[in-house]
Amino acid sequence: MAAKKSDSITVKWHGTAGIEQAHSLRDELLTAFKKDKVLLDISEIEDIDITGIQIIVSAKKEAEKTKKQFFITGTIPDVIAEFISASSISLAEYALPESKEVS
Repeated sequence: MAAKKSDSITVKWHGTAGIEQAHSLRDELLTAFKKDKVLLDISEIEDIDITGIQIIVSAKKEAEKTKKQFFITGTIPDVIAEFISASSISLAEYALPESKEVS
């Protein structure tokens, strides 16, 4: 579900972000790029696989390509942070600049 603010939009993922949800998660983010700034809140994600991570990385690339902003906001659940860390991926560069919560 997406919450709208002037020229930005917050997309909030819930539950699982994996292969079965890939199309809907990707489409939701691509639709959000109608705004200049897209914030992705994954604080309520309970499970993620490499597909979910790839969607996040792809969204960042889309933002760069279209000269828009893309950030992760909120606190990443420990289980998700552990998976990301084990994947040798850092989402620190995706964190909202004023936020210290994403690592």
